[in-house]
Amino acid sequence: MVGMSDYTSRAALNQFTGDAPMFAVPNVFMALMTAVDIDAGTGGTEVSGGAYARVQVAGQLAATASFTTGSPNITMTTNPGWIVPGMNVWDLTKTPSPGAQVGTVSTFSGTALVLTSNSAIASQGTTDNLLFSAFSPSSGTTPSTITNGAAITFPQATVSWGTVIAFELRDASSAGNLLLWDYLGNFAWRPFTGTLASPSVLTAPAHGYANGDPVVLTAEFGGTIMTGGTFTGVLTVAGSATDTFNVGVNATASGSGMVRKIVQQSIPSGVTASFAASSLTASGA
Repeated sequence: MVGMSDYTSRAALNQFTGDAPMFAVPNVFMALMTAVDIDAGTGGTEVSGGAYARVQVAGQLAATASFTTGSPNITMTTNPGWIVPGMNVWDLTKTPSPGAQVGTVSTFSGTALVLTSNSAIASQGTTDNLLFSAFSPSSGTTPSTITNGAAITFPQATVSWGTVIAFELRDASSAGNLLLWDYLGNFAWRPFTGTLASPSVLTAPAHGYANGDPVVLTAEFGGTIMTGGTFTGVLTVAGSATDTFNVGVNATASGSGMVRKIVQQSIPSGVTASFAASSLTASGA
């Protein structure tokens, strides 16, 4: 289900127990999905054809000169083309705290990188290795979340890409390992309880949903989904009240879990799909 994949979860457990080091911070590419994968990274449907290509949203690049806290300017060895305004910049070379945050990208023209303000730290040397990410640092608990701090823009579609409901982060521009995934939108997961009824009535205090909203349910963060009907996939809100609603599915046993409103994005031919900063959220327990 949403969050870290099996591949990422196993690597994290190995790292934390000293069994094996976790993989190095990879190049990360965002994929658009019309049907979601399972955590093993299989079974979903990624957009294909019509000029579609995954977009790189994180990766490493070396500076070619030292930088200081008195300036927002950093000279880089090259410009790979995927680094855009709003990306977070981290210095992986800096000691004694590797991964110290340098700042946020304002512009990157030629090899001249300019931050939105003066660098938060001075470089370790003249060839510090910098990590760029379209996502801001994670925050929160039960679940923790991470949100894109930069706009993420795909090529213009030359045929219909269908209706996209989710995004994945993978470590290659094609195929590769699934790192994590979540549904489109920046809506929070909310705890709910569901009754044994026809249809089951779901209670999620002050949910804010309107009739017709698309939602998904999960027990991944705790709970047991109602039985008797199909509560998987994208469901549609009906009978909305302040604290309750239904999704038109009958239940033969009560249940509970988490519910989240999602975005379903139709991408017809001629449209350039772009996801504004703070419009995508990935969750993890």
